[in-house]
Amino acid sequence: MSERDVTRRRVLGVGGTLAAMAVTGLVTSAKLSRRPPETGEQLRSGVPLPPAFQVPLPVPAVAKPVSTPGGVDRYEIIQREASLEILPGVRTSAWTYGGTSPGPTIEARRGRPVNVTHRNELPVPTVVHLHGGHTPAASDGYPTDLVIPQGWQEPAHMTHGMAGMAGMSDPRAVTSRLTRNYTFPMDQRPALLWYHDHRMDFTAPAIWRGLAGLHIIRDAAEEALGLPSGPRELPLVITDRAFDDHGELTYPALDGTLRKRPGVREAYPGGVLGDVILVNGAPWPIHEVEGAPRPDHRLRADPGRRPRPPHQPAGREPHSRPLLPRRPDERTSRLAHRREGVRPRPRRRHHPPRRHRGLAADRRRSPPRPPAPGRLPGALTRRQGPAAPRCGSQGHHLATARRRSRDHHSLRRLPRPPPLPLPQRRTRGHGNDGQP
Repeated sequence: MSERDVTRRRVLGVGGTLAAMAVTGLVTSAKLSRRPPETGEQLRSGVPLPPAFQVPLPVPAVAKPVSTPGGVDRYEIIQREASLEILPGVRTSAWTYGGTSPGPTIEARRGRPVNVTHRNELPVPTVVHLHGGHTPAASDGYPTDLVIPQGWQEPAHMTHGMAGMAGMSDPRAVTSRLTRNYTFPMDQRPALLWYHDHRMDFTAPAIWRGLAGLHIIRDAAEEALGLPSGPRELPLVITDRAFDDHGELTYPALDGTLRKRPGVREAYPGGVLGDVILVNGAPWPIHEVEGAPRPDHRLRADPGRRPRPPHQPAGREPHSRPLLPRRPDERTSRLAHRREGVRPRPRRRHHPPRRHRGLAADRRRSPPRPPAPGRLPGALTRRQGPAAPRCGSQGHHLATARRRSRDHHSLRRLPRPPPLPLPQRRTRGHGNDGQP
């Protein structure tokens, strides 16, 4: 066999491998681009589900510091398995912070450090990440900085890697046995944050099993806003889950023990959606509010944004919203106001001035006329042709212009306004003005 034949076979082999990889990528892309667009495939529960709006809304308990030495609030949380009654009359095994899911809420003051000691009594390694926190690297919960439980045999410096690459090492991983202290300076603005498990390749199924909790930061500026507080401030952890025939949480993991092989089954490449909506761990709960003297409530969905005064345009009344779309992990804070005997006002459609409604609005006044050479045809209307481009940041603006005869239209290019003059840069040293 000649050297030329060997080279040729090698080229053909490499080309075949690349072609196979391209086909696999196209198949995966096709699965992820299915319509209608969704964030995942839905799991169906096998156990009978309760009717909506029958279970009272629970509020996660607020954790109490075990000590406050030197102006630092210290907390202790045990990560352990627990049997919870999530669905009425059904017991469900869950992974929890402190025996509840969501875990206990930590309330902190801005500028007052918080130290949390987590003890791992679960069957798998864990690591805690404060989502949205301004946290030093040592306490940020890097996915390979694991807390190893008792009896875990895998070497502490090994991560779980990708499928088929178990045992990939991270030489800079910082691991510990059983416990770890996390320090949070709380040097940031008020916000509703949340903490959760952050283990490499197993974050989603661990949170699915219950490892999540709230962390609220407050300060005097927030309190001066006059927002509803106390019983009228409702933190909401909104999740979706699915249950099997025995009432246990079900998830399409390749390894149900979450010990070795990461990933989900082939039918769920874009994510997993449950058919049960849990709010603070309760299915479709209901919450009764008082009508007087302060009927307004502050709803803070996990996780929350920086508190701000309620945005209320001048001269407008509060309006109802039948839906409040939220993306996964999106922060939000809303004020809810109860009004007795008042029906929500219907939304009014916005009608722009006639000259901006479209090209077809004014052409009905006179019959069409053949366009002049080099001009846009008058027959190009919003109904019969493509829509006019919207104004953007392309260096110019496209606007619809109406001619004096009002018989046809054209698109004219508006010149870009000249840039503002930049201030003169001052250099160090003594200049003409004698100032450094």
